[in-house]
Amino acid sequence: MLNTKYTTFILLAFLSAGLFAACSDDTPTGEVDELRAESYSYAFNEGQALGDDDSAYRGEHDRNLNVDLSVEEMENGNASITVTLNNTVSGETYAVHAHDAADPDTTPNGTPYNETPNGDVFAGGIEGNGGSASSTNETSISYDEIVNDYAAFFVVHDPLQDLSTTDLTTYLVLGVFAQSLGAGESSLRSESFTYEFNEGQALDDTETAYDASGEEGDHPRNLSAELVIEERGNGLANVTVTLNNTVEELEYPVHAHDAADANETPNGTPYNETPNGDVFAGAITGNGGSASLTNETELNFLELIEEYEAFFVVHDPTQELSTTDLTTYLILGVFGQSLNAGEANLRSATFEYSFNEGQALDNPDTAYEGDHERNLNATMVVDEEIDGTSTISITLNNAVNGEEYAVHSHDFADPDTTENGTPYNETPNADIFAGGLEAADGEASGSNQTNLSFNQLTRDYGGFFVVHDPLQELSTTDLTTYLILGETARQE
Repeated sequence: MLNTKYTTFILLAFLSAGLFAACSDDTPTGEVDELRAESYSYAFNEGQALGDDDSAYRGEHDRNLNVDLSVEEMENGNASITVTLNNTVSGETYAVHAHDAADPDTTPNGTPYNETPNGDVFAGGIEGNGGSASSTNETSISYDEIVNDYAAFFVVHDPLQDLSTTDLTTYLVLGVFAQSLGAGESSLRSESFTYEFNEGQALDDTETAYDASGEEGDHPRNLSAELVIEERGNGLANVTVTLNNTVEELEYPVHAHDAADANETPNGTPYNETPNGDVFAGAITGNGGSASLTNETELNFLELIEEYEAFFVVHDPTQELSTTDLTTYLILGVFGQSLNAGEANLRSATFEYSFNEGQALDNPDTAYEGDHERNLNATMVVDEEIDGTSTISITLNNAVNGEEYAVHSHDFADPDTTENGTPYNETPNADIFAGGLEAADGEASGSNQTNLSFNQLTRDYGGFFVVHDPLQELSTTDLTTYLILGETARQE
């Protein structure tokens, strides 16, 4: 049955039409009457007739259809009614009806009109031709009655759906007979979904989190995605994917994988490994920020929103693409269903350094010589950050209170190229660590957030970790003044 809200709106529309007609002037006495004509235009049904999007058209017909309705007086005083449909679909027959207004308490489905159209006014099929198509009915009703008194609903039904006289969302045009209907704002629907980084939350299993083994993945964990499904004018949907916090120039494969029976897929995956390109399968080029790609699907909006079952995946562009190793997925979620943030699977590594007794270079000539107690030791902790960088935290134990310890990381270098033949650059790398740590209560500590990723720092970076003796003049060539000498982010 029709919503009572619709009934109220329609009755008000009929009332306003009648009041407007009542204000028209009569033809002055004594003048020769000319045959009269009135024309009306009707825009597409975007729910504007009732002021409610719930009454707007929902279907696959293009939304550029509109109607011209002409009422012409014939010589016998009756009305000839011509309906012209513009932007029709060729070969489709459009049911066009006038439905008399009625008391909804007396109609079978509570409609404020008779569901049986009034064929004396207009009820017929207009054959679409790809452009404008018309039909005329010469009525036995007077022109004045049609223009001034007739209260009815004017409807163009969708030829692509089963005809319904109660479902307003199947009406391409919905208005009051002999009363123009202006264009309404688009009622096309849109749904958006957000996806946070894959921390295993989609399957509630940390073993499926990105880089769960802590060995291969090296993408920042602040990448996120937005999926937007937008209805097009023909009822079909556009799918737009936006990736946020992308790495510049990397190509991100983004796929929709149809759900499947894991007992029937080659590798036991609960989805087809071949992505569904009709929905979304493409590469998005990173730009250092947000990057997007849109696919115009041939699927209905509601089908994608309510029926389509699939996984939504963003693959890691820094690794070889895999459709079975979930730990290579930066995003793993259900298509058309937002994914909240999970607990970050951030890595951390601890490195211990004992006093310099020449063991780093396996050479006693490089052992410390000086007056500092030989019980000083150091702890280095490397923590992965959400943005893909790493933080180095240094703690010195058994330090001399009030002394400031110069702590440096010196990049490896070819001794044949350095000024004093050192196997490292004498200028410390401040991006890794270069600072002074002041001791209090036997401890000195400090930290630095580097630009290197966890993997880069703990696997690729080559450098010496040095703690200089605060009791001697600082030297970058005399290794016997080093309280600690080891490799940065490597265990002794």
